[in-house]
Amino acid sequence: MHHQFHKTLGAYVPEHVTPSTTSPLKLKSDVEKANLGEMWDMILTLDYGVSNVNELPLERRDEFLNVMSLLLQAFDR
Repeated sequence: MHHQFHKTLGAYVPEHVTPSTTSPLKLKSDVEKANLGEMWDMILTLDYGVSNVNELPLERRDEFLNVMSLLLQAFDR
């Protein structure tokens, strides 16, 4: 018997755009432990034009937190 296992493209959400479940405060703490605090501030200031993550609209906040999560994972390896 032949079965078709496939996902439609509409069902796939890339890792970098998946909404973040991490709170900004916990992620910030983890970033600081990994000595990436300056990178946090630099990305917020240069790429997003704000000085605090809470100043970002919800969609941009999730985007920023996901970027930082990916960087944290990369630098933690």
